[in-house]
Amino acid sequence: MTTPRWPYPLLRLKPGKETLISKRHPWVFSGAQAKPSEAHLVRLADDSGQVLGVGTAHPSNPLAARIFRFEDAPLDEAFFRERIESALTLRKELGLWNPEGGCRWIFGEGDGLPGLVVDRYASALVLQVGTAGLELLRETWWPILFEIGKREGMTAFVERSQSGRRDEGLDPVNRLLKGSLAGPVTVREGAAKLTVDLLRGQKTGLFLDQREHRLQLGQVSKDKRVLNTFGYTGGFSIHAGLGGAAEVATLDISVPALDQAERDWAANGLDPAAHLRMEGDAFELMRQLEPFGWDRVIVDPPAFAKQRKDVDKAFKAYKDVFRLGARATAPGGMLWCFSCSQHLDRTRFQEAVWTALLEAGREARVLAHLGQPSDHPYALNHPEGFYLKGLWLSLN
Repeated sequence: MTTPRWPYPLLRLKPGKETLISKRHPWVFSGAQAKPSEAHLVRLADDSGQVLGVGTAHPSNPLAARIFRFEDAPLDEAFFRERIESALTLRKELGLWNPEGGCRWIFGEGDGLPGLVVDRYASALVLQVGTAGLELLRETWWPILFEIGKREGMTAFVERSQSGRRDEGLDPVNRLLKGSLAGPVTVREGAAKLTVDLLRGQKTGLFLDQREHRLQLGQVSKDKRVLNTFGYTGGFSIHAGLGGAAEVATLDISVPALDQAERDWAANGLDPAAHLRMEGDAFELMRQLEPFGWDRVIVDPPAFAKQRKDVDKAFKAYKDVFRLGARATAPGGMLWCFSCSQHLDRTRFQEAVWTALLEAGREARVLAHLGQPSDHPYALNHPEGFYLKGLWLSLN
């Protein structure tokens, strides 16, 4: 692709459809366009031609345009450098920029760079590129990201661009971009050492958005029986074990993930006899569990609502699995319920948890409302950026 020259083509909106942009919302849906643009870099304008913002676009994506800046100015090197450096400065101020740790450096709209995600795992970076417009601008932003990454001690640069790319006519990408990578990397998270497979793991390798909740579990696990459902590579399990849990079960359908969980359990100096591997479908296995058998239960399923039309079906799935989690929790025990579905809002999520408890015949006190950590910021003018919902409950 050839980077188009400034000024980019105009993408006009239908009369009255500029309201969200005037509130600095970064998304424009296809129904708001006067006519779809074939250009992937556009200047968004109202019906009169007044430019409201600049961003990326795709004619066949229902999310037709994403706004990077609310002014009539190009997406050039100076723009990307400022945004990338600003995101880095925030993570450093938050105390999350650790040479042995993991954190999200760039979180799309939350850092003013829609469609771009960059995660740090020790000395490796993993990036996700989600739009054709960003691909068109790759020669502008990628050298800056690479330069700053090298300055910060990064030695491997991996791309795991998968989610949502097909809506932009792009194929998934899974490759080492620069540097060398001998195999999985190890990151430190509190007292835990966690292995991350950057090329074959889910998403970018590890669910960084659950970091604080894993640490939280470790603080309340001493002498407890802990059940980690949808446990993936056992991050919650490791923290529970290091927190002194009497027994920990990791439940997941993935054989490689459970293999890694067992290796990490041993690598953290924990007794293999205190870890139970439960392999299979979470719904089926949880139905077979003895009621009230676990003091601490984590229910962190995948996103059941990938699209808005899936919300009602997803609500039932969440309710059912939360009910099974409540059924497994001992009287006086604690239950963590999560949803990472952006389309299931906080009110609907809490309704799913409440309904599940009613069906399970359990009562609960809310210890905390949980969400994504500070390296996953979202803009107040973009509430859709708040995707991770959680409840920490004490059950009767």
